[in-house]
Amino acid sequence: MIGVAFTGALRDFVRPGRIVTWLLIAVVVGIVGRIWVGFQPGQELATYGQVVEVLVFRVLALAAAIFGMQVLAAEVEQKTIVYLLTRSIPRPSLLIGRSLASFAAVLGASWAAWLAAGLGVLGPRAFQTPGFWWDAVVILLGVLAYGTLFIFVSLVLNKAMIYCLLFAFGWETFVPNMPGDLYYLSIYPYLKSIAGHTEIEREAKGMMDVLAGQVTGMGVPVAASWAVLLGLVAVLGGLGVWWFGQREYVPREDVE
Repeated sequence: MIGVAFTGALRDFVRPGRIVTWLLIAVVVGIVGRIWVGFQPGQELATYGQVVEVLVFRVLALAAAIFGMQVLAAEVEQKTIVYLLTRSIPRPSLLIGRSLASFAAVLGASWAAWLAAGLGVLGPRAFQTPGFWWDAVVILLGVLAYGTLFIFVSLVLNKAMIYCLLFAFGWETFVPNMPGDLYYLSIYPYLKSIAGHTEIEREAKGMMDVLAGQVTGMGVPVAASWAVLLGLVAVLGGLGVWWFGQREYVPREDVE
């Protein structure tokens, strides 16, 4: 049942028009990376880390927000939720299958941006750089963390896209630069910790440091970062399945 829900949703998520859009975004990331490294000669690894943290992780969050809304929220707004729920697929299987399809789509978009960043900054030697391949694993973890969070938000809130985009580009940009406990209420610092781009200078020197969350110089231990993100996925994933099984979903009438 999960497989049926997965394949059906994935066909919709990866329509040609959407693939072209995310490939174009990846190309832009590669071009920006190529220009960026031109201003920092001899610092290719540091520049690559900055491009990943400032651009690729943002593409990841954006894709997670957009595809996360396609799991259920878009069906409610398009008034097709009734037809979706009347299919002979148990609700848990339906949600898990569609969520996995969204994760696959987000992973494809994010990996395209990551590959473009590596080639744009490092060229072919990116494939010989261990940190480059490790970033692929970090991105997978980020897909699960952001994806699970945004899908859960879409289950419990109306017009969830607004909140998810604000989180992805507002909260995730400014909160990591704030001292205090708010720093730990963001996914981005944990991804940075696990990525371990030690070549990046940690002193704030301008807008790029703000975007990279480097102003405070705070950090999270790697082990704690793994525990927090995996815990987030497990807890919100479980709560989402439970919530979806308990709540009645009807087409929204306020989208006309």
